[in-house]
Amino acid sequence: MMLDDDQVLIKKILAGSKASFEELMKKYNKKIFGFIYRMVRDEEVAVELTQDFFIKIYNVLHKYNFEYKFSTWAYRICYNLVIDYVRKHRAYVDSLDDDSVSQRQMLESQNYVNEDGFEILAREELRDYVWNVVDSIPMKYRELILLRYLQGLKYDEIAGVTELPVGTVKNRIFKAKEILKKEIEKDGMLEQ
Repeated sequence: MMLDDDQVLIKKILAGSKASFEELMKKYNKKIFGFIYRMVRDEEVAVELTQDFFIKIYNVLHKYNFEYKFSTWAYRICYNLVIDYVRKHRAYVDSLDDDSVSQRQMLESQNYVNEDGFEILAREELRDYVWNVVDSIPMKYRELILLRYLQGLKYDEIAGVTELPVGTVKNRIFKAKEILKKEIEKDGMLEQ
């Protein structure tokens, strides 16, 4: 069986190489932190849970099955860690009922001058807006959107992480996109 780069690192870690574990941490730190942060919406908590994730990975790495992709196994552990935290600390309520000023109105109310960098700023604001809308959808949809579009996992990998059937994953992602589209249309950010 051919080992991929992650699996080679894992073999070295299991043989006692601390440098290999640091390399694995560097490779996954931003992705794991980004996923956790989008789920819990609190930077301090996300940093703490990311640290907890790597401690957990280090302690259970000997249980990893080399027949499967490491990333899928690792995201499953991360997913469970976040879900446990959210269940214990229901700090917010998922809602789409915020009728405050629309994002388009806020963008149009700014007095921008068309200078170099305007398009970059507009793209960054649009990206931030979209992720804010994603943050507002119910957790069962948000987690799948994050795994699919932020982490780049395939449907079958998401099914493995969440322990949902592939059909359910596809259905929920479709439903999430419908919710996002309605929310974006409500804000007037799409031509109807």
